[in-house]
Amino acid sequence: MSSFLPRRMMFGRATMCRLALSTLLAASAAPLQAQQHIYNLNNSYADVYGGPSLSPIGGVFTSSGFTFAFNEGLSLTGVVGSTYTIAVRSSFDDVTGWRRLIEYQSRTSDNGVYSYNGQANFYPYQLATNAVYTPGLLALSLFTRDATGLFTAYVDGAFQYSFLDTAGDGLVDAGNTVNFFQDDLAVPNEASSGTVNYIATWDYALSARDAGSFQPGVVPEPASLALVAVGLAGVFAARRRRK
Repeated sequence: MSSFLPRRMMFGRATMCRLALSTLLAASAAPLQAQQHIYNLNNSYADVYGGPSLSPIGGVFTSSGFTFAFNEGLSLTGVVGSTYTIAVRSSFDDVTGWRRLIEYQSRTSDNGVYSYNGQANFYPYQLATNAVYTPGLLALSLFTRDATGLFTAYVDGAFQYSFLDTAGDGLVDAGNTVNFFQDDLAVPNEASSGTVNYIATWDYALSARDAGSFQPGVVPEPASLALVAVGLAGVFAARRRRK
């Protein structure tokens, strides 16, 4: 009897570990590819994961990526929902005044993501105080909108601004198309030529920690998956202490 009980207890802990591991693997296998879309823009508009392709609005591929002229750019349809992260690695040739980066409303609204004299901006709400965009220099811009409507911007890992998007200006309209670099028609021609070599989207908002350390090519974890990983680590730690 004394030898049976410990073995039954060990079996219970092993089963818990296997169940936790299977949960982690299940969470990491299916959702991440479904949740993300990555465009490396290496002579292709295709999504790495087979989702909708980007559509060019003028522009050409060069050795640097996709190069667009004034008021040209790219569009993406059927990908971005109400909760998201969008990452864009790009440069403008001119950062004087307003330069459109992302537009959500089928070019009908002046509101959206800009550079203003090199500062990160979401018109008409927030203006960062430091210039982060330099002509001809690639910068990694990352924008999140969480389930509460909190919109947050980072450039090269540094926090720029945050506001509660109660008016829904960071939501894609019924056409479900996001435009990059091409300005709206309400107050047109606030644009610049430039280059982009990476665009990615996720259907969840990255945490401040993950956004600050994000690098293209690294898949960030949804919060739920991170919690499963923490729980799994705890299970294995407990098992090691009791052996």
